[in-house]
Amino acid sequence: MRMRELYHAAGMVYDQRCLTRPVTITCGPEVVMRDRNIVRYVVYGLACLAFYASAVIAYAIWSNNQKTSRMLTEIDRRMLVTARSLKYMLAEDFHDRAVDETSISYEEELANRKKISDFCRQTEFKWIYTVVEKDGKFYFSAPTVSEEEARQRRSWYFYPYADIPEEFVRAYRQNTIVYVNYSDQWGSFRSIAVPEISPGGRRYLACADYETGRLDALKKTTLVESVLTALFFLACSVPFIVLIGHFLRGTASRLSRMNAELKKHRDHLEELVSIRTLELKAANDRLREELRERRRVEETLSAKNRELEEALAKVKVLSGLIPICSSCKKIRDDKGYWNQLERYLHEHAGTEFTHGICPDCLKRLYPDIKI
Repeated sequence: MRMRELYHAAGMVYDQRCLTRPVTITCGPEVVMRDRNIVRYVVYGLACLAFYASAVIAYAIWSNNQKTSRMLTEIDRRMLVTARSLKYMLAEDFHDRAVDETSISYEEELANRKKISDFCRQTEFKWIYTVVEKDGKFYFSAPTVSEEEARQRRSWYFYPYADIPEEFVRAYRQNTIVYVNYSDQWGSFRSIAVPEISPGGRRYLACADYETGRLDALKKTTLVESVLTALFFLACSVPFIVLIGHFLRGTASRLSRMNAELKKHRDHLEELVSIRTLELKAANDRLREELRERRRVEETLSAKNRELEEALAKVKVLSGLIPICSSCKKIRDDKGYWNQLERYLHEHAGTEFTHGICPDCLKRLYPDIKI
């Protein structure tokens, strides 16, 4: 009755045959499969979103590197153009005459200074200048001069370039254009040194300096642009993120409900299994008791059968013709011996005798006794 009530409470049909089969509880396999597909799609969506974000970040890094490279290439190109333009601002034979500190007049120095300084202010370069060599040492021949420097010194022509970069020296001696990043007493720069030859065959360097601080600012601007571009593309994915989040919340809610239902069914199944286990245990106990009783009955029946067989054998012995003495009433057995009637019946039929005397014999043997 308990099992029947539990089945009815669970909304299931009670069938006694079910007690011999495993109990199976299902909760909508098509719903479980659909939710598994949703979870799979959500995982795929997240993977695609992560791939998209990675691609955007990779593109931003690549774009920043490309922009920085193009910017440096463009700055180097402009430095080259500027350095090669210096000879056109000076007298054609200027570097043929710039052989020592007294070979160029102060008036010509001021005229050259004005041209080069005005040109430098119109460009993004910090310094543009030419360098000559004498006795293994290098000197500024036509440098840019700031107002502060002009107040410090009257003349900057043939001023010693004591901390000239080693790359400039290599450019001068190997007659090759070099680009170099370096720092000196005037600041930190990216510079170019272009070897030039005067009409008289004298070699000199035409140089231009771009401030590293300004270059770093341009790099930061390029980086900010790349980051903003990446953020823009990532912002375009926000609706998809919101949609996926909605699906995740819905799926989590459905999975939570399913887990609660599965727990309920599992608890119910455990109760059914527990009851079924108790019933099976009781049935097994009953079967064992019945088997023990059956064995006892079988043993009793076997003993009775043996007794009946023995009795039957004795009956068979007593049946038929039994030779008996007509005088003394002794009975001859199968071996030819004559036995008293009492002994023969006791041995072959298990009969016990008690001795008494009948009234006729009593009168015959004891006539004096009155009955």
